Amino acid sequence: MRTRRMAAALVVAMLIIAACGGESNGPKQGVHDHGGKDAFNASLVAENVIADVTVAPAKVGDVIVHMEFAPPGGKLQQVVSVTGNLIPPDAALSTLVLWFEKSGTNHFHYELAVPTPGEWTLEFDAVLADGTAALYTTKVTFTS
Repeated sequence: MRTRRMAAALVVAMLIIAACGGESNGPKQGVHDHGGKDAFNASLVAENVIADVTVAPAKVGDVIVHMEFAPPGGKLQQVVSVTGNLIPPDAALSTLVLWFEKSGTNHFHYELAVPTPGEWTLEFDAVLADGTAALYTTKVTFTS
């Protein structure tokens, strides 16, 4: 029951943030490059917080989404949680809910299996220690 309430609260918070205009300025090509030749990399900015995102490999099957945040206060300002969705290109498929695990100071990761190729939408919400939320969105193309 508690998990359902937490999930419902998270969905409401994400909808409020989206309605208030929280959006990213899009990927900054060439700024962030990790994960090898089959990886997707992007540097995104929202609420003055840079998110360096790697999806490796950007292929159908098992992948890991890794992100590192650079808030305006540097590592002294902590990102406390990250949640998100991977939205499929085909509405007949289910959206994958992402509950990122903290793997270091302002570092988070999530492992998942991508079932089909295509251009998926990765959206995620990073919450800073002061309660500020930053919503990011980018397209990721997964190959076969």
